[in-house]
Amino acid sequence: ATCRSSRSRARRRRNLIADAATDERPNRSAAAAGAVGDPSSAAQEEVQQAIAELASAIDAMDKELDAAAPAAANAPAGDDATNNGNMQGGDDVNNPNDDDNAPSMADEDDNRMEEDNEDDDDEDAQIIIIGGWLGSGPLAASDMWVLDISGGLERLRWFQPPTLGTPPGPCNMHSADFIPSRGEVYVFRGGNGREYLNDLHALDVETYAWRAVRTHGSAPQQRANHSSALLESPGSSELFVFGGWNGSERLNDIHVLNTATSTWSTPRVLGVKPHPRAGMTLTALRGRLYLFGGSGTSSKCFDDLQVLDREEMAWLDVNEEEDSPGSGGGGKKQQHPSPYYDSSWEVIAGGGCAHNNSRESSSWEMLGGQDGMMTGSAAGGGGNDDGEGIKFADWRQYSGSAAGVARGGGTGGMSSVANPNDEDMVPSVYVNGKPPGRRAGHTATAVGRHIYVFGGSCGTDYLNDFFVLDTDPPPLMKITEPPSPQLYASRLRHFYNDEEFSDVTFLVEGRKVYGHKLVLSTVSDCFRAMFMTGFRESGSEKTEIEIPNCSYGSFVTMMEYIYTGRGPRCNIDGPGGGGLDGAISLLELADQFFLYNLKQIIEGMLQPAVNGETYMFLRQVAQKTNASQLESYCRYFERNMNELL
Repeated sequence: ATCRSSRSRARRRRNLIADAATDERPNRSAAAAGAVGDPSSAAQEEVQQAIAELASAIDAMDKELDAAAPAAANAPAGDDATNNGNMQGGDDVNNPNDDDNAPSMADEDDNRMEEDNEDDDDEDAQIIIIGGWLGSGPLAASDMWVLDISGGLERLRWFQPPTLGTPPGPCNMHSADFIPSRGEVYVFRGGNGREYLNDLHALDVETYAWRAVRTHGSAPQQRANHSSALLESPGSSELFVFGGWNGSERLNDIHVLNTATSTWSTPRVLGVKPHPRAGMTLTALRGRLYLFGGSGTSSKCFDDLQVLDREEMAWLDVNEEEDSPGSGGGGKKQQHPSPYYDSSWEVIAGGGCAHNNSRESSSWEMLGGQDGMMTGSAAGGGGNDDGEGIKFADWRQYSGSAAGVARGGGTGGMSSVANPNDEDMVPSVYVNGKPPGRRAGHTATAVGRHIYVFGGSCGTDYLNDFFVLDTDPPPLMKITEPPSPQLYASRLRHFYNDEEFSDVTFLVEGRKVYGHKLVLSTVSDCFRAMFMTGFRESGSEKTEIEIPNCSYGSFVTMMEYIYTGRGPRCNIDGPGGGGLDGAISLLELADQFFLYNLKQIIEGMLQPAVNGETYMFLRQVAQKTNASQLESYCRYFERNMNELL
């Protein structure tokens, strides 16, 4: 209740101040800057003075309420004293007829408000805009504007509140992050239009009081167009600053500010660093920082997604899935040569120019692109086409292998060192979907598990397309196990000439060969008839069948083919392997047991053996065994013998 009361007073103070300041919106033009943002304007000074007096009067009212609260709390029970609801601004008094245990309407309202505030504090929601570039003049803007969004889309309202303390001054290409644990917005200044800076300022979001943050440790060097993001966890609040431009080169370093102790540090980060860049976005979500895009050397724009895992303190390997599920492609493209979770990109709104991007298409899903935004290889972002593609996709996550990939630190590629003890192990992330095109100066905002990317520019192309990255999509239901027929094919070989589960035994030259009626009758109509049409061999449960006029080696080779699909290994011309006689014996068995595929294999093996001495004999063999292909070749040889010899 106290927190709600304080919040209600702060809200009332802001509303009154906003009413006094009138409903204005920031105008980022040089003329408007002089009329609205220039503190030397006489009219502005009068308004600021009136607002300050009003704020002081409201503070006095708050103090009177605070002083009256103890007296009201200690009042006798029988008095018509203000109850707890009155202490918080209520108007109802105690009704002596009310049940002492029955909650009042005010209490019910308070409870509902308390429940709402636990989940959502949109009653105080606002967007704060600080500084920026005015388009002309030597310096950037130094003013601050607030957009009140507590009333929803129907009641959006700009106002320019009075501030306390010393503001940062002109700032452009800076960064600003809200620190919930401190109730402040931290501004890492960047530049002012003339020079590069690295000073840090804090704005209290309740009182709009500025202060310079005194820090310890080694602060980041002066820079602008960097990116920053806050990662908070129980007992920890860290502000990360990445990259930027220092006036002579682009950067890719990382600095971390402990907001509780105001101490800068430069952590050792594993994995492969992103390329130096400026104008990228850095978005914090669930213990990770998602870096996207930016501009590098020679005004080259990036379209890569990089992920920094805070727990691992490592840049993860982000692999782009080029083909959407079910497309039959299965190709992958690695941005960093390195599965934890995966992500998927989706285009949720179209617009702007279609740009020629010849990067191989990945499986981004287009949810609602406008006509002409992206077709074919146009990925919604133009710019340089040098093949350094990235890893976005439907930003949809797939489960990868649990093992990490050995990666070396620094900016190099995959390490060639074989000893895993010399390598840093970092996890991998797989991203599916068609990513946004190359860009810098865009926005990226986290809402729930999604990151929304809008606009930006690349060269002379300014964009207004809209993408969403789902950092934790629902797992895809995949069929990875083989169906039963594949299991049969892969496991059947283990039963070749194996007595286990055998229900038929063949006697060949006095030696036993084990088989299975189901298997044999499946591949051979001859065996099927033997087992099912009243032959004497089908009479007993454990059948023994003698195979006359057949060599043991040829019969075993045929059985091996039935169980494994492996072709015979007959050396027609040389010693061993059965020679010509062995191949003919196997051809006769294939014909006898209706094994047509095996017959065709043997025909191909016998073709080289057709010559001036054998063609007549082999043609007779072919006619006897119904080997039509072999017979046809023998006749061909006979017709063209003079040329062939």
